[in-house]
Amino acid sequence: MRFMLINVCTGTWVGMVNFIIPVFALSLGASSFEIGLVRGLSGVGDLLLVLPAGLLIDYFGSRKMYLASCAVGGAITILLALAWTPWALIVMMIFYGMARSIRTTSLNASFFQHMNTIGAGKGGWYKGSMTVGAQFLGSLIGGALAVAVSFAGYFVTASMFLLAPILVALGGKSELMIPASRKKRGLKGSVDGYRHLLRDRILVSATITECINTAFAITFSTFVAVMVITSLGLSIAMAALLISLRGLANIVVVFFGGRLLELNHYRLYVASFIFSAAGLLLLGTSKDVWLLMLASVILGLFSGVMTLVTFTQVGSTEGEKGKVSGIFSFGQKAGMVAGPVLGGIVGSFTGLQAIFLCFIPFFLLMAAYNLLEGRNTRNISGAA
Repeated sequence: MRFMLINVCTGTWVGMVNFIIPVFALSLGASSFEIGLVRGLSGVGDLLLVLPAGLLIDYFGSRKMYLASCAVGGAITILLALAWTPWALIVMMIFYGMARSIRTTSLNASFFQHMNTIGAGKGGWYKGSMTVGAQFLGSLIGGALAVAVSFAGYFVTASMFLLAPILVALGGKSELMIPASRKKRGLKGSVDGYRHLLRDRILVSATITECINTAFAITFSTFVAVMVITSLGLSIAMAALLISLRGLANIVVVFFGGRLLELNHYRLYVASFIFSAAGLLLLGTSKDVWLLMLASVILGLFSGVMTLVTFTQVGSTEGEKGKVSGIFSFGQKAGMVAGPVLGGIVGSFTGLQAIFLCFIPFFLLMAAYNLLEGRNTRNISGAA
């Protein structure tokens, strides 16, 4: 429960920041391309530290690294209100991403370390508890707070959601915080460890899936508010509702869909990518509020299925969990960069709704890959 509370609180912080950043950027006169950069380049900060973070966690332990990242992340969140131009905000978001990277990698490592104890059926609970905050509570609180306080007040309030996790972590030793490794490897040993893990096809496939899933999730939370407000002429409350619906659907699957893991993982992936492509088509072509709500629910449900499978696969990967988490988190961070930047470029030339359509080929390609991989696996099993 302590770990879940930490995750919900930090998720709410992430969700509140994710919700307000596009609106804040609009108030600074940012274009669609600049809004994409604001969100995308925060992922550059993530990428710069994600693999070193894995090494630091194996060396110092996840608890120390998590506490440090929360303190720095809270301070940077407050400072975001001081940005005076879109490009100043872009630079500040890079440092925000660095703090977020260490926090995420620390939590990932802790969760994967205890995956066998938790059980595969609860493999999605980690991401689910984060989603409760990031895509449900964060957007709901953010939508209400955005019309009640200034941007400065908003960022200060958001940073307070990092105070609770710090107090919880300091209040006692969490069962999901792993200690520092007693094996102090040199640089060559660490590089060899990463090289060995990169030969694991299941880990690499799960990482690519997480990259695409994260790329769309971040792009959705970045541009759906801009699309709803500027293109469709609807309120900021409607944007918050769409984000919350997607988050709620995701939460339902990751918390209560553990039985799905009894099915073939490749088939689950294929179904998830195909239905997600259908949801993207609906989101990218419809102007009807009810259809947009339906698309948000579809995308949330099948994103949740992907999460169940990927976290279960990564949790069962053998190796030092800091490094496993570092590789997996690298996929997440790459998606955080690529998604919004691609969305900003597409939105600048073809309109905001087309942003969602450009993700369809990626989902269909992954569906085709998993269909072929599943067939190859069955053929090998049959031959044996």
